[in-house]
Amino acid sequence: MRPNIVRAFAVIVATLSLTCVAAMGFEPMTATIRVSSGALYDYVVIGEHPKANNGFDNAYDTIYPGNLNADMGEPYISIVIPQPEWNPALRELKGDVRSPAKGQKWQLVISSSLAKGTPLKLELQAEGTSLPPALKLMLIEGEGRKKTDLRLGEYIFPAPGAGKTTTLFITAEQP
Repeated sequence: MRPNIVRAFAVIVATLSLTCVAAMGFEPMTATIRVSSGALYDYVVIGEHPKANNGFDNAYDTIYPGNLNADMGEPYISIVIPQPEWNPALRELKGDVRSPAKGQKWQLVISSSLAKGTPLKLELQAEGTSLPPALKLMLIEGEGRKKTDLRLGEYIFPAPGAGKTTTLFITAEQP
């Protein structure tokens, strides 16, 4: 008799958890974030999916493979999502998809071989992007200083210069 009660309780808890997520309106989303200067560009993919978790998911996350242009001494732009607390092989991602939540925050680290101050454009790329209508997607420069709604347009910022990086944050807020 007791195992049936435990099993029934587990089913109820699982059902309520799934119902709460659906009732809160947390929807899957994918955003392709592109940084460019002229024809030179790089991108990352952020997102939320019900089957993803907040650790590394081989099915949803993409490991940064390195930058061939940089390795060959060619001009480059690089954008990664750092995960410094993870295993060394997984510390830099090109794609980070997490479980849906009311709010998420991704850190982006941008580097390039371009001269310091060269204008870089960060924008939401239409291809590969699928956002729920009510989702707010904001770019934050520094820790909470300047905010830009990525759904409304691009963000221009200066290249950090060789050997330096720029850190930006993207937040996604579900209603």
